[in-house]
Amino acid sequence: MSEITELLRAAQSGDNASLDAVFERVYAELRALAAARLASQPGENTLSATALVHESYLKLSEAAQLSLTDRKHFFACAARAMRQILVDRARSRSADKRGGGIEPLTLSHAEGIDGDQPEVLDLDVALDRLDEIDGSLRELVELRVFAGLTLQQVADTSGRSLRSVNRDWQRARALLLAQLD
Repeated sequence: MSEITELLRAAQSGDNASLDAVFERVYAELRALAAARLASQPGENTLSATALVHESYLKLSEAAQLSLTDRKHFFACAARAMRQILVDRARSRSADKRGGGIEPLTLSHAEGIDGDQPEVLDLDVALDRLDEIDGSLRELVELRVFAGLTLQQVADTSGRSLRSVNRDWQRARALLLAQLD
């Protein structure tokens, strides 16, 4: 069992210091992933990678029923938290009385998803629909798009073969593009 998994199990037992220790160990990796996500967004971005990671930490640490089982699950939850934070920011900008100007989230970093750059809110709705079809595909898209993991990293963290993950990625991409059209 890895050190991260042991710390997550301790955190699940109520040891808040263990969750802090997990974030300490993966902070640099999370910050790099957040920086990549923010860099892929066009236009002015007032949120820094550090702030996105810190907000993700707060969101995860305040969750009452958070049950993280292993490294893969931790990164999946962190990716979902980042997605929710970016969607909330997009919603607040669109609620601005003077137009807000929703910034589009580009998917140019995710191979094969080119098309018209969907806005964050459109992507959020499409991911919710994808979740209704297959929750594991939604998680895969979140890991690729919001956590920035490569297919090999997803395969490694999930204990699946690269070929299987690639097949699911192709399917998820097709379903997501259909939802965005």
